Amino acid sequence: MDHPDASLEISLNLPEGWTFDLQLTRGEDQMHGGVAELREAGVLRCRMLVSNLDRDRKLALDRVVTRVEFWLAEWQSRDHSGSTGFADL
Repeated sequence: MDHPDASLEISLNLPEGWTFDLQLTRGEDQMHGGVAELREAGVLRCRMLVSNLDRDRKLALDRVVTRVEFWLAEWQSRDHSGSTGFADL
């Protein structure tokens, strides 16, 4: 049986003040999927729905890490000084 909280199973190099949560389950087709959330100072910045990651849990977790690292790199490359604000999810 899969444990829904998988955030402690992976190692991410998060910027200071950021946290990561991952709920991972296995479907009837044996494929892993779930929801990943990234917060900055407690504010939700990203919620990813990840599906069809892999049947192998380790590979599924590795794919989540890749997606999260890509999202963080893109987020950090943007200018966040504008007045458009950021809406809570």
